[in-house]
Amino acid sequence: MSAISASRAMRLQEAESVAPCADRMADALARAFERWRDRDYVRRRDTIAAIADSAGYSVAMLENSIDALLKPFTSDALKAMAARVSADDRDVKPKTVGFIAAGNVAGAGIHEIAIALIAGARVLIKTASAEPIFFAEFARTLAEVDREAGARVEVFNWGRARTDLTDELIAKCDRVVAYGDDATIESLRRRSEVIGFGSRVSAALIDASCVEGVAELLARDVALFEQLGCLSLHQVFVLSPDVRAARDLAVRMSEALERLAVSMLPARIPLRDAAEIRGVRERARWGAIAGDPVELFEGCGFEWTVVFEAKADSFRVSPGFRTVHVTAVCDLAEFRECIGNMSGRIEAMAVAGDECEIEARAMGIPYVCAAGEMQSPPLDWRHGGGGFLDLMVGGR
Repeated sequence: MSAISASRAMRLQEAESVAPCADRMADALARAFERWRDRDYVRRRDTIAAIADSAGYSVAMLENSIDALLKPFTSDALKAMAARVSADDRDVKPKTVGFIAAGNVAGAGIHEIAIALIAGARVLIKTASAEPIFFAEFARTLAEVDREAGARVEVFNWGRARTDLTDELIAKCDRVVAYGDDATIESLRRRSEVIGFGSRVSAALIDASCVEGVAELLARDVALFEQLGCLSLHQVFVLSPDVRAARDLAVRMSEALERLAVSMLPARIPLRDAAEIRGVRERARWGAIAGDPVELFEGCGFEWTVVFEAKADSFRVSPGFRTVHVTAVCDLAEFRECIGNMSGRIEAMAVAGDECEIEARAMGIPYVCAAGEMQSPPLDWRHGGGGFLDLMVGGR
């Protein structure tokens, strides 16, 4: 929806009828998600083609990424969420929830939107100028399967300069959920009703005995959504006193990323990001020349980059676009030391090996999963610590 009509539409939205019950909303969402899981569904196919064209992504990468994003939204999962919402609860929850979407990952925020709808809230979504398509089209599907359920969602689009409309959106809502970088979130946090999901990163902790079976899966975690979301894999830690295990995984991941560069063509990389990737490569190259325990594996262009480190003293945040560090850690104490600089900012961790899983869960990481599943968190994922989930359905 254009900025010109957005203000009027927000006023009209206040007059919407009573929300369908939680079970009916869950059923409507289940039917909408079922359509979107079908790669031949026209609305999905056209949406992916449009996003690919505007953002410079490959259709194959987006197809696989959207498949992963929608995987958890099964009928059973949505019904289970509805069972957590009692009729009494719905009367005291926020009645209108706004969403300020980010433009880096198509569909980011769909977990919170589904939860809000099931909990009985009316939903207003302000999409990013860089990606105004996905939520508008999904909302149309929801209205097609259940008109009353679809009437609970309104999608708007305007640029950052229209702060008047953003202020009006916040004023119309009991709560607003905002996604974006830390600077964007900080600019909105002066409002008490805003819940912010800022810059977060994800990692993997792999036992040396599991290296052979996870390289392909970890490469997929790197490539989906071009590594631009909070669930994207930035650094892989290999737990072993022998650094050769980590190097072996780096080699295997580089081979897997090379294959993915053929089956899921890499994106058209913006100049600034390409410069950052070049910087990662040059630092690795010069480090190796200087005798540091580092080795660089790279695609012909900027298709992918893997940096192997026999030792590191901090977490490496990737510039994205299939750029990943693989780091050897001799024990869990060294692992903890490496990630200390990212305390509280790790959203997900892929694990392989019992000791690695126990460690990740003890750290309180919101989403701990198997390799290859990083973009498919469950509906009740405690995103950002779970504050929004608890607000809408309680801590049950």
